[in-house]
Amino acid sequence: MDLMWSVVALTVATFTMLLAARRILMVGGALVFSRYVAVGGLVAFSVTRDGDEHRVRFEVGGPGVFHNVTVALFGAQGVESPAVRHTMAAGDAPIEWTFRLPDAGQAWVMVTWVRPYLQGVESEALAQRLAGGRLYEWRWYSETSRYVRTVVRFLARRWSWESLRELPLYGRWRRTSSNSGTDLLGPTATPPPTTRRNA
Repeated sequence: MDLMWSVVALTVATFTMLLAARRILMVGGALVFSRYVAVGGLVAFSVTRDGDEHRVRFEVGGPGVFHNVTVALFGAQGVESPAVRHTMAAGDAPIEWTFRLPDAGQAWVMVTWVRPYLQGVESEALAQRLAGGRLYEWRWYSETSRYVRTVVRFLARRWSWESLRELPLYGRWRRTSSNSGTDLLGPTATPPPTTRRNA
């Protein structure tokens, strides 16, 4: 009799775990899907260099509307940034900015904007070093991650873990590979593959 109740308990526990895992996956999938539906839109950002002349280009595609689009140069003096674009959507003229900078050194260009996200707004950014050419995107941490990082910082300051004392709480820069205007073209930029007839 004990063996039978053990089997029943194990079966019920297994089904409970499977249903819980399924529910978690459904909620996670719904959050990801709602983010893509709510935000929408694509961007293409590039920085090219020809000697001392640098050319910045930023354009928007897709259904999203971007607000307060700002392009700024950091780490260099005497270069005036272009005017803020209050709204940008697909079909609008891209922001094109050319400036001369003899010593790029540690200078970098950043584009920031705000987009509607669910019932609020969310700020986003892309950045690129003039010398290195790597493109980065700003990623905000989730609320859960912020709470965990706050606890880790508290413990690090209490027990002198030097490397974790100034752990970032809100977000970080992450490398991205999407950095050309052809990213907005989709199938227009790539012809379909050729097929060979079998002889």
